[in-house]
Amino acid sequence: MESVKAVNKSLEMTTWAEESGLLDFLSRVYEEVARFERTFGFGVSVMPSPPINVDSSTDLLRNIGFVIVRHNRTVGRDYCLYSLLSGRALYGYIGLYSDGAIETLRELQPLTDFRNGTATLFAWLRDLVKTSCEKI
Repeated sequence: MESVKAVNKSLEMTTWAEESGLLDFLSRVYEEVARFERTFGFGVSVMPSPPINVDSSTDLLRNIGFVIVRHNRTVGRDYCLYSLLSGRALYGYIGLYSDGAIETLRELQPLTDFRNGTATLFAWLRDLVKTSCEKI
């Protein structure tokens, strides 16, 4: 009987991801990216499925929060913004996206305050657009 009570109690407890606002933030990413795209029209979109690999490795794939892609027609390249959960922070990265694979170019400021994460997401999106316009 006590084991049933313990199981019920653990099911009632909220997880860190729920308490911190991480799950709520991740659930809003599609909507916020669509709003950014409607406002500015830079051709950004959220990828519905994860990449094949990141920097030629599949080890990080289970920690990916989202991948956002921008195609720059001028240079003929796809750039991406992707996030990785590590510890209790979501780290943002800018990379090149090609044939389902990501090659990381640089790391962005990590996100730890998920309740106010929209501002950081928009800063990351601005960095994606800016990087996609630079010569590499």
